[in-house]
Amino acid sequence: MTDQIQLNWNRTNLDNIETAWEGDLWGRERLGIQLTNYVDRLQCGAVLALDARWGEGKTWFVRHWQKHLEDENHNVIYLDAFANDYLDDPFLVVTSEITNTLSKDKKTKSKVKKLIDLSASVGTALLPSLPKIALTLGLHLVGAGFLGGILQQGYENAQDEVDKLSDETSDRIKESIQEKIAGHEAEKKTLEAFKKHLAQTVEKLDKPLVFIIDELDRCRPDFAIRLIERIKHFFDIPRIVFVLVMDKKQFLKVVCHNYGYDEKLGEEYLDKFVDFSINLPKVKNYEMDEAHKYVGNIFFSLGLDNSDLYNGAIGLTTLLYLKSKITKRKLSKIVNEFSLFTKFNTSYLNEFLIYILFNKKLISNYKEDLEGFFDHIIKDLLEIVEKYLWHYKYDVYEHMVGEGGQELNENELNEWCFLQYNSQLLKEINYINTVDKKNIFDHVIMRSVKYNLDAGDSKIGLLESWENYLNL
Repeated sequence: MTDQIQLNWNRTNLDNIETAWEGDLWGRERLGIQLTNYVDRLQCGAVLALDARWGEGKTWFVRHWQKHLEDENHNVIYLDAFANDYLDDPFLVVTSEITNTLSKDKKTKSKVKKLIDLSASVGTALLPSLPKIALTLGLHLVGAGFLGGILQQGYENAQDEVDKLSDETSDRIKESIQEKIAGHEAEKKTLEAFKKHLAQTVEKLDKPLVFIIDELDRCRPDFAIRLIERIKHFFDIPRIVFVLVMDKKQFLKVVCHNYGYDEKLGEEYLDKFVDFSINLPKVKNYEMDEAHKYVGNIFFSLGLDNSDLYNGAIGLTTLLYLKSKITKRKLSKIVNEFSLFTKFNTSYLNEFLIYILFNKKLISNYKEDLEGFFDHIIKDLLEIVEKYLWHYKYDVYEHMVGEGGQELNENELNEWCFLQYNSQLLKEINYINTVDKKNIFDHVIMRSVKYNLDAGDSKIGLLESWENYLNL
């Protein structure tokens, strides 16, 4: 398959960003700069929560912010929590990432070995038995000498080692309990020594260490809860800033389920571990030009070029996107569905298709009422024209006149506005007072018949045919 015809699913390679904020259609760079300045001024450790719904670009933002921070000579760690939640205790994951990063900095490299030794002591206190460590931790800390001999014997010998140890399980559990009681004070001192040494190590950094933890709300619930608890208890250190990336509403459900809290108690619990929450800015309705460009890029990536056949669908998709306030991921899914189902050589029918994909329940709601179906669409599209296009045209007109541009009368301004979005449906709907309602959708009915999407003369035939065609 050639590069020209290979399907492009509009995914960005976030692991190899060359230029921070490239393709930033929503102005997220501003927040990234604000957060960088905030972090640089901190004289203490902090846990921040970046809150946004699923699909609103959290990962895109933090990966570009990571690149921005690296360009500003910050030490930055990015951790996909979901990819690591098969482990029993997140302390080992967090420690491994921190020691690995500090070992690469000339100013902290010499202190990493002792930090690893102290981490091993703390980790031993947290986990119940060595065999369990060997089985669950994998090779995360082998290079740092964390686990010693068992894992380094290799996978082939691991089962023999486990079988040998399993005979001693009961004795080990008993001994472990006795040691826990006797060694409680020693563990406290070990933890104090770990935190003190970690603080002394990161103090040598020129700028705070930023630890970004993504996909927290997708984790195994017990792992996610334990992760934020470990951060607060073990890593509350000056010059280390944790950024928890989550859909806060969904994460609160995890907290409430785990502890049996109601929503208020769950939020109070989370507030104990998070110092400051930041909402990822939502796309504002007046940012129509950026939204139009973004939608156009999705269409283009699917081979739906910016031609007369698809221009109207792109324009209408933009306005429906702003109206519905769906996530970018949901938007991409709808455009992919459009690419799958479109087979039409008319812009008018393509616009009708994209409208139905945004409003799938309409067909079932009006299955036996074709006139009510079209009346609903007319009313909805008129509201879109009023709320978005007219607001847009007056903003643009004021800018044009202010810049010494040509003054346009009302009709000329309307035509210019519709031309920007190329929607035949919206243009005809706007002149509904001079055109019979049924005639507005003559093209839909007529073209549907041509493409075998009309069951005949029955009033419900059209909607049934579209329902079957879209597998609704």
